Amino acid sequence: MERIVGIEPPDYSRVNGWLESLSYEYGDFFDSINVGSSLLGRRINGLLIGNSVSPALYCGGVHGREWITTLLLMRFAEELLFAYSRRRRMCDIDIYKLLNVKGVLIVPALNPDGVEISINGAEQAGISPELSGEIAELCKDREFSEKWKANARGVDINRNFDAAWDEMRSIAQESGITGPSMSGWTGERPESEPETQAIVRLCRFMRFRHAIAFHSQGEEIYWNYRSFTPSKAHLMARILSVSSGYPLREPQESASSAGLKDWFMEKYHAPAFTVEIGSGECPIPLSHFRFLYSRLREMLVLGVAM
Repeated sequence: MERIVGIEPPDYSRVNGWLESLSYEYGDFFDSINVGSSLLGRRINGLLIGNSVSPALYCGGVHGREWITTLLLMRFAEELLFAYSRRRRMCDIDIYKLLNVKGVLIVPALNPDGVEISINGAEQAGISPELSGEIAELCKDREFSEKWKANARGVDINRNFDAAWDEMRSIAQESGITGPSMSGWTGERPESEPETQAIVRLCRFMRFRHAIAFHSQGEEIYWNYRSFTPSKAHLMARILSVSSGYPLREPQESASSAGLKDWFMEKYHAPAFTVEIGSGECPIPLSHFRFLYSRLREMLVLGVAM
């Protein structure tokens, strides 16, 4: 197949171009979903592929510097659409038959402002006027902005969900994070951020059967959350683990609540997973992408099939 999604940094302009081309090529095989808008007004895009009744949710680009997850999901969406439209197989699975029964909604970049800051720098991407003083000065440093995880207000989206948020705020405060930061700040209250609000609203509307949030790095899978873990979650996690080669892990206290996975499991008592892709320092270099994608391709398909 001739690729639409290249191995390039998935900044906002490039992702929109890919989505436009995918719509032209495969528009009859997916629905474009407006999930919401970021703090700076960037559209949060979704692609609904296959059966729309209780689909799976795939979410990437939660942390800015982890933009390799956005590229992963865009490449997977393209390959899935190619197989669906041409009745081809992926990983020996009949994709046309699969997607007539089960679907997936892919959100490539929940935090497009953060992704833009990491790829193109804060001056080009824009930051909130609330980011004043030392943090704003640091944002001007390209090496600093490249490591940016938060949204444009300095809130870590994966610490902003209403799942033991108070505990996560206390942990952040104990480590010295009490306000806007490149990572780790919980925000002033649960679901304070438009990006968090957008995915929460989407989950309430769609009622996904399970969710997978993609992060980097570490090559590991988190699958449980306190007493809210459904019994089938462990078996599903083992399938994802065997397919990817990533071991199952327990989260450290500093990342044990207030995330998308945690909120989803507490709210819906349904399976949810955090998959940490790749290894090394973030941002993961593009030179790692081919190996990374080939290793996770089967897991991505199985996540739709479960």
